Amino acid sequence: MKRNLLLLTIFLFSASGILISQETNYYLGTGNGSEPQARSCASCHQTGNIGSPKYDTYKKTLHAVAYDSLKSVLSFDCLSCHTTGWNPAVIAYGADEYVKKDTTKSPNYVISNIIAFGRVKNVGCEACHGPLGIINPTPSNPSDTLILGANHWNFQTNNKPNWSAQLCGQCHEGVHNPYYDEWQQSAHAHSNISFVVTNKACTKCHVAQNFALFASNPQSYRDTILVTGTDVMPLTCVACHDPHAKNNQHQLRFAITPQSTICDQCHNNADTIIINSAPHQTTSKVLTGSPLFGYQYTGETYINSGHTYAATERCVNCHVYASPFNGQTSATGHTFYPRTEACKSCHPDFYTVVDTSNHDKMFDYRGTQTRTDSLINALQTKLNKATHNDSLTTAFLEANYNLLSIVAEGSHGIHNTRLVQKLLNDALTRFSATAVLNEAGMIPNKYELAQNYPNPFNPSTTIKFSIPESGNVKVIVYDAIGRVVVTLTNNFYQAGSYKIEWNATSYASGIYFYRLESRNFNMVKKMVLVK
Repeated sequence: MKRNLLLLTIFLFSASGILISQETNYYLGTGNGSEPQARSCASCHQTGNIGSPKYDTYKKTLHAVAYDSLKSVLSFDCLSCHTTGWNPAVIAYGADEYVKKDTTKSPNYVISNIIAFGRVKNVGCEACHGPLGIINPTPSNPSDTLILGANHWNFQTNNKPNWSAQLCGQCHEGVHNPYYDEWQQSAHAHSNISFVVTNKACTKCHVAQNFALFASNPQSYRDTILVTGTDVMPLTCVACHDPHAKNNQHQLRFAITPQSTICDQCHNNADTIIINSAPHQTTSKVLTGSPLFGYQYTGETYINSGHTYAATERCVNCHVYASPFNGQTSATGHTFYPRTEACKSCHPDFYTVVDTSNHDKMFDYRGTQTRTDSLINALQTKLNKATHNDSLTTAFLEANYNLLSIVAEGSHGIHNTRLVQKLLNDALTRFSATAVLNEAGMIPNKYELAQNYPNPFNPSTTIKFSIPESGNVKVIVYDAIGRVVVTLTNNFYQAGSYKIEWNATSYASGIYFYRLESRNFNMVKKMVLVK
């Protein structure tokens, strides 16, 4: 009998050892850096130690004091999100092991083991990275015997941190703090990332991991280091917010200033104008009033609207404006949809003059969007009348680039009304469908530029020219002081005779000159517009 009991005891000890080594990892605690090596996250992850110095920057974040800074007002129900390892369903030596609810107390809980609770209070590293410790050699006093476990090395080897918004959403959700709920409704949550493997140039702004790589060192960022494949995530919380550092307000990866925010890093087209291509993401440029927004014609003066100067936090002022969310009092603005409440803060009569119940017109303050849309439609109609030859002219490309830029910025002129409407009006004035026609007949034996007919004219006139050999032809109209008014054509033509109609409806009465340029031939003639 004694022999059987001895064997059973040995078996149980052996089994116990196996269970301890194989059981779910336990919470080490973040620590403060003074613990023995491998007894806390901070003992390795600080400056001068073997790990990356994440603890040095983490300890300045609000997570690092999530319990300490609010413990006087936190109730028992708050602790699951203000401590680490809260999971009553398992014994993993998280914060819940050391706290008991007690409604006779204020706050309504008692801490049974102050020292052990101190290990896992606040939102520590393991709240996001998972429990990383094991117990050695026995679980009798876990505060003394927790050491770094194999799970940590597996994590480092696989190099797959959790980039999902759901991780943050475990606490940042609900009426109290609806970041995750709002983010789920945003375009950031639903950006198409299926194309990133073959379109690496797009991944900086569509994949969370790659935007974080860019933010860490914008100067050395290269497409060759990008994360692609099945691990990519859309623009989750950690794309914009650095969980390990508070270098900027709200732990953003870029600071908010009147000149630039984190939004500008992506909502920003290239720093060159290519008028024969469609611009992409022009919002930052239009709000700034940059000369790189649209095609700004030489000799014209462009000014900005009040939003350029009043938006002291740029996009944040209107697009991250906190107001009631789903009928509740709490909101964070993380749908990123502009709020009418933001408009009212500067325009007291906003709700009086705008029908906010009409989704399509809810930002049409004093008809601003209506006027912009009318100009867009007028320019689109004019461009639609262009012939194939027209579409190759500089005047067409400039006007079309303005149309594309303004449509791409998306606000129907709200971001910078004066600049947008000036660009549309200039494009309407500077471009006319010319309808260059080839007149059948014998090939001419010399260059000629005929006098326009009728002359004087109102509002249209025809200009004829002949070229004896194939080549590029320009016909340019100047005003009386030599400024370019419009380029009627800039295209390659076969030898022959042609005519162009110029509709000057948008131009003032006066003397104009038109010039033919082809190979080594130049000729200028005068015409008069009388209205």
